[in-house]
Amino acid sequence: MHQLAIVIPAWKPDFLRSALASIEAQTDTRFTVYIADDGGPPAIAEVCRQFDGLDLVYHRFADNLGGTSLTDHWNRAVARTSEPWVWLFGDDDEMHPECVAYFHQHLESLPDEVSVVRFDTDVIDETGDIYAHNPAHPATESGEEFVFDRLLGHRNSYVVEYIFRRSAFDRAGGFPDYPAAWCADDAAWFTFAGGAPIITMPGPRVRWRASRVNITGAHRSHQVEKLQAGRRFLDFVAAEVAPTDQTHTDQAWRAARSQWFEDQVRYLSPLPLPLIRDVTGPGSPWGRPRLERKVLAHVWTLRARFKAALQRLARGSR
Repeated sequence: MHQLAIVIPAWKPDFLRSALASIEAQTDTRFTVYIADDGGPPAIAEVCRQFDGLDLVYHRFADNLGGTSLTDHWNRAVARTSEPWVWLFGDDDEMHPECVAYFHQHLESLPDEVSVVRFDTDVIDETGDIYAHNPAHPATESGEEFVFDRLLGHRNSYVVEYIFRRSAFDRAGGFPDYPAAWCADDAAWFTFAGGAPIITMPGPRVRWRASRVNITGAHRSHQVEKLQAGRRFLDFVAAEVAPTDQTHTDQAWRAARSQWFEDQVRYLSPLPLPLIRDVTGPGSPWGRPRLERKVLAHVWTLRARFKAALQRLARGSR
C-alpha cells in the first residue's frame, strides 16, 4: 500500500484536467488519487477517464453535501482512504512535478510525533500563469505560532499545501464544521498537529489558483457564512489556542484576534447594512471603539462599491 493518498473533493470540472495533469507529471508515483465527486456535472467523470495512467479511484456521491457543509464533504472524501498520509488537494490547483518525491524524501526522517507537513506556494491565475510567489513558511513552527501569525496577516495559507497523518485526522474527528469551510483548515492544522511542530518542506511549490469559481477567489460571496465562521474560529482561538501558548500575552492574543476580524471586514466589503450593524455592534470581536468600527466599515463599503462601479463602466465602454 502507498503511504500517500491525494484526495480531490471535486465539484467543478473547470480546471480539473489541469490539476490531474500536474499529478500525472509527478516524478514519484507512490500515491493513489481519490476523486470524491460531490454530485457535480458529468464532465468530472469524463475528465477522470482521460487519466487512465494514474492510480485513480473515482467515486460519485449522489448528494451535493458541499452545498450545505463543505467540510463534511472533505471528511467523507478522506474517510474513503486507507493510506497513513492524506493530501487534500483542490480540483483547480496544481503541484510541481517534484512535490511527491520531496514528501517521501522528508518522510524518511520525519519524527513520529509530527502529523502536519506543508509546501510553500505560488498563486496562479485562470490561465495557469504564476503571478505571485508567497513568502516561504518557517522551516518549523508550533501550532500556536502558526495561528498567531495568521491572525496578524503575516502569511497566506491554503488547504492544498498541507499533508497530514490520517491518524491525526481520525483523532480530531476530521475538519471542524465551519460555514463555507472558512477558517476550518487553520483550526484543523492546529488540532491535527497535536502539540508537535508543523514542518515545511522547502523546494518545489504548490500552485494555488485564484479564480472567480472558488470560494476564496469570489471573496464577496458567502459573506454571512464567512463572518459566522470567523467568529467561531476566534472563539476556538480564545478557548483552545491562546491558553496553550507560552510566548504571547493574553493582551497580544486579543489584539491579534481584533486585527484579524478587522482585516476580514475590509476583505469582505462592501457589506450590506445589516452586516455592518452586526460587525460593529456589541459583542463584536473587533476591538476598536464602536464609532471607529462604524466609520471604517462604511468607508470600506463605499470604496468597494465605487471601485465596482468604475469596473462596470470600464467594461461597458469596451
